[in-house]
Amino acid sequence: MIDRRDPDIIIAGAGAVGALLGHALAMRGFEIAMIDAAGADPRTSVRTSALSRASLRRLSHFGLWPLDGVEAAPLRALQIIDRSGYGRLSFDSADIGEADLGVIVNHSRLESALRAKAQVRGVSWHQDRAWEVEIENTRIEVAMKGGGRLRAPLLIAADGAQSVIREQLGVAVFQYHYGQTAVCADIRLGHAHDGVAWQRFLAHGPCALLPLPDACRASLIWSATDDEARRLRNLSDTQFAAALNDAFGDHLGDLEVDGERAYFPLAASHAQHYVGARFALVGDAAHRVHPLAGQGVNLGFADADALITTLQAARAQSADLGRRRTLRPYERERKVDNLAMLAATDLLNRAFRNDRRWVGATLRTGLNVIDTLPLLKTFFMEAAGAGTPRISYDARQRS
Repeated sequence: MIDRRDPDIIIAGAGAVGALLGHALAMRGFEIAMIDAAGADPRTSVRTSALSRASLRRLSHFGLWPLDGVEAAPLRALQIIDRSGYGRLSFDSADIGEADLGVIVNHSRLESALRAKAQVRGVSWHQDRAWEVEIENTRIEVAMKGGGRLRAPLLIAADGAQSVIREQLGVAVFQYHYGQTAVCADIRLGHAHDGVAWQRFLAHGPCALLPLPDACRASLIWSATDDEARRLRNLSDTQFAAALNDAFGDHLGDLEVDGERAYFPLAASHAQHYVGARFALVGDAAHRVHPLAGQGVNLGFADADALITTLQAARAQSADLGRRRTLRPYERERKVDNLAMLAATDLLNRAFRNDRRWVGATLRTGLNVIDTLPLLKTFFMEAAGAGTPRISYDARQRS
């Protein structure tokens, strides 16, 4: 049966981006129906997220930072090394007059905390899975797997990379599978990380160690070819640690596995349209990028921010929330940035895996030259959201 509460907006997916949207829109007077397929997960995974300063400022503006239960490790600096070990590039928060470049948090704890924050007045929760959609003249109707139905002027799909909503709506999506798998684990370090993240580009892909709140522990994100990842999966923790030490070097002392390992296949994707009649796509439902720059959740939060501003402007003008024309400002704002990040991360991943000697020499020289140019390094840090953005969320100016 149809839920007669008739919300203003249905949000399918209560991950980090969907939960942020639910909370922020409800606090701005919208009636929200949240379809939460996963529910709160009591387990804590080894997956981490790097939150840029721009994301932290967005969360703070929405009353979502700091978050209870989310311990954050400040990211003071980043050291990048090519596979030869001679090409190096460093980014330091002091160069832009900030205490850090952002923070590293456990992703499952971030999602749980945001989901808890979204349990506010104005948000009705439906522990179910969006299954089918039907677009009407002034409403979109969502049928849930459990049999319930919801109707609203607008449906926001925040249901992840394998979005059921996107598929149901027939939105075409470009997808590219890298033939790589991200190997994730918590690592015990030989000496303190001092808030510095390290990333080394290897023949199989980038290997990063991100600081955790414990000064002698780091989060590993090792992008290896699928074949190499299968080999690593079959190793004991001792053997895996030996392979990691051999690949990464002694920058953080002797490395040991501290807990379980997890494996995630890597792909890039981009939806042809972010919006249409009665719907909008956000976060992974709209786009995915390679994790080497740690920008996935930051792009999703930027999507949410832009969509919130678009919807507030529409309501101020008494416009129909679900008209494609109403939603187009959100799409125009976010498509360029998301495509640019997808292209940049794809190019870097391909370039550093290239076996041609002249390519390696060029990249090594490029890293070393950029490292001597403070203005260019500042530009890259600002582009990654590490700077101090101008915030005017209720107007059309954005950082």
